[in-house]
Amino acid sequence: MSEPKISVIIPMYNAEKFIRQCLISVLASKFAEYEVIVVDDCSADNSVAEVEKLQPHFGGRLKIFSTEKNSGGAGIPRNVGIKNSVGKYITFLDNDDMILPTALDDFFHAAEKFQADVVYAEKYLILADNAEFSFNNLKAELVEVPTLESADLRERIRRDVAKKFYILPWGKFYRRDFLLENVIDFPQMRYAEDVTFCFKCLCLAKNYLRIPNVTNIRRERENSTAKIFTDSREGVRLWLESLSKNMHLLDEFMSGLEFFTRNPDLQRDVLRYYIDVHFGIIAELFYGLEPHEVTKIFYDELQNPALDPKGKDIVAAYLFAEFVLT
Repeated sequence: MSEPKISVIIPMYNAEKFIRQCLISVLASKFAEYEVIVVDDCSADNSVAEVEKLQPHFGGRLKIFSTEKNSGGAGIPRNVGIKNSVGKYITFLDNDDMILPTALDDFFHAAEKFQADVVYAEKYLILADNAEFSFNNLKAELVEVPTLESADLRERIRRDVAKKFYILPWGKFYRRDFLLENVIDFPQMRYAEDVTFCFKCLCLAKNYLRIPNVTNIRRERENSTAKIFTDSREGVRLWLESLSKNMHLLDEFMSGLEFFTRNPDLQRDVLRYYIDVHFGIIAELFYGLEPHEVTKIFYDELQNPALDPKGKDIVAAYLFAEFVLT
């Protein structure tokens, strides 16, 4: 078997119900020069057995790795996948999602033609629990032909904070050496581990390509575990931990780039935007809480000494400013 050109990385945890469909969607790909790397995060069900059943059908292209202990998120398993991958390009697929048969082919040829570090498919399909498909996308400024994002970082940041990009690692295609050379990986956190990963890719990619192709099928489940916290305060606290860490990581990353040293206003805009992103997610997940209740929990929990001091200070400063100015 020749060296694979694409590594499809799938983090997996308790996915016995969906992982078979996920893998079969890859098996049906028009593009065959790939490897699949499934990284099991200590599943407590029969997920690994379901993957092993399909291994013979992949002709050596399906590999299984495991984390030493459950990490509580998808970031660490994805890092394990990156470390063990050999493809020129990497794409991530969640264990309950699928890709279309043309996805890998579309990604690969677009990346090769434009010498792209990142290829970003703006459209995707949603498969709801009732098994009905529907389209989803940014609903703004979608490209009709492959289009390179401006090389002007100011313009990229302007578009980012205007919500022109979705902050998710799937639906994208990455040159593996680009990730390794820039040390772009996922931090260990339970939620929102993709924020700094996606932002670094946006800032550091020389060629960031947007394509009109539909590549991914996103499964939308009504009983997603993210929405069933029995203790709202505990759920908000966990999100605050991720928010605090992300603010520290973003601030540290931007402080190391000359561009942001020369444009501190943009650095502040980015931090403000991603705080709002986190609050928007929390508002969706904890629909039983009023905004002032969420803010109160945040104020209380910001006193927690276990939180990252830098990230905590950034969040506290913006919350205080918002409180004073409104």
